[in-house]
Amino acid sequence: MSKVLVIRMLEMGDVASIAVPTIRQLQQQNPDTEVYCLTHGGGVDVLQLAVPNAKILSLPDQHWPDNILHALEAFIGLAEQIIELGFEQILNLDTAFMPCILARFLKDAGEPVQGNYLSIPLQSLLEQIQNQSLKPEYVNNAGEYMQSTFMGMSRWHSQWWTSDNLPDGGYPEFYLTRCCGFKNMSMDWHIEVKPAQKYQDVSQRIIYLALNDIQHPYPQLHELETILKNNGYLVILDDEQETLGLRLQGLKASDLLVCLPNAMFSLASCVETPTLLIPGQLDPRILMPDYATDQNSEFPQANELAQSITSIFEAQENA
Repeated sequence: MSKVLVIRMLEMGDVASIAVPTIRQLQQQNPDTEVYCLTHGGGVDVLQLAVPNAKILSLPDQHWPDNILHALEAFIGLAEQIIELGFEQILNLDTAFMPCILARFLKDAGEPVQGNYLSIPLQSLLEQIQNQSLKPEYVNNAGEYMQSTFMGMSRWHSQWWTSDNLPDGGYPEFYLTRCCGFKNMSMDWHIEVKPAQKYQDVSQRIIYLALNDIQHPYPQLHELETILKNNGYLVILDDEQETLGLRLQGLKASDLLVCLPNAMFSLASCVETPTLLIPGQLDPRILMPDYATDQNSEFPQANELAQSITSIFEAQENA
């Protein structure tokens, strides 16, 4: 049986919205092919729920160190595993630096790599690291370090979201269809879960709050929670310590997710929960949420946000 490997190692929401529809498309088009996916950390949990018949290769969180030489050692170990498995096709859909290094290593080893890879040979990279001539702008700028076999990847570097013809699926659809060139993508990232049992008989509207971004958390989370509860809503606070399955069950039971541009935004679409996005400085057209606050460096006040939530439900009732 032939084998295909999909590489996507970014955060959970990214794996759900990019890797999952790709795997499903490959499985549909090639039912006799074993589809593998190389992912990282929580991406394993997403794949186990969404595509349990796919084979999973993973790099645990603790095995992707910040030190570039230690990371190289870990990724070369992955490359050796991949070569031993004997893939007929390797698709690197990742745009991050280390996965592009991995793809370059595999490509230079004669493996059938398609997609994104490092712009210089691995030996040149090692020499630059050793003589301390590797420039930070090369490591940090995908426009510098990334080359691709995908003819449309130049579009990825553009401000595509300002164009008139935006894809309905936002960034994932743009990336897969217009950058990677995949035709007739169904963009199926649905994950089948049942609403959490404890919320099934609740008569209140349920609001799921995922506002604890590590770098820029919403500062008035507890004020917002209090206002919403006083307004008669049931509030679920996202808990990263819970299993992904439990978090998705909570999302599925909810009438609205209020979130920052984080993994829960993508995961909400997997269970068909409407979203109110607080985009910050991100242009909301990139993600195409159901609802969004204004694009602004300042977060909206808790009372303003609560009023926006109420307005959404009032509009639904009057529609």
